[in-house]
Amino acid sequence: MAEIKDGQRKRLRRHPVAVQRDCSLGVITFDNLEWMDHHVRIIDLSATGLRIESDRPLDPSIIWFKDCVYGQKCGVLVWCKQSGFGYQAGIQFVTLNQAEEEYLRKQVERSQPCRPLQDPERIVATLIDYLRKDREGIH
Repeated sequence: MAEIKDGQRKRLRRHPVAVQRDCSLGVITFDNLEWMDHHVRIIDLSATGLRIESDRPLDPSIIWFKDCVYGQKCGVLVWCKQSGFGYQAGIQFVTLNQAEEEYLRKQVERSQPCRPLQDPERIVATLIDYLRKDREGIH
């Protein structure tokens, strides 16, 4: 897509969302490259981005859409401001080729916090059992 200048961006036609649409985002902050999940509402869309509404403020970040939005998977948070009891933010789409998207996806997976063990008691019991058997084999 050809680069669009700021003046042209303001003249782009924005399409309000007729039906309330919630969206799950992964937000990777620029400050500490930490991944956080957010649930937001899409207010309107254009060819270059979208405006969202959130219950909490969003810091400058890379945005990863869990489901494609307007054919896009990634964006950059351009602005965020308080609006009533919530916050509105603007996200500019970033078009990635397949290799770039795959690289970012892998980095996102690596940066996510570890998931808790499914059955820690069973894992500990298996380790203790293994140690007992190992000890019995030594004597």
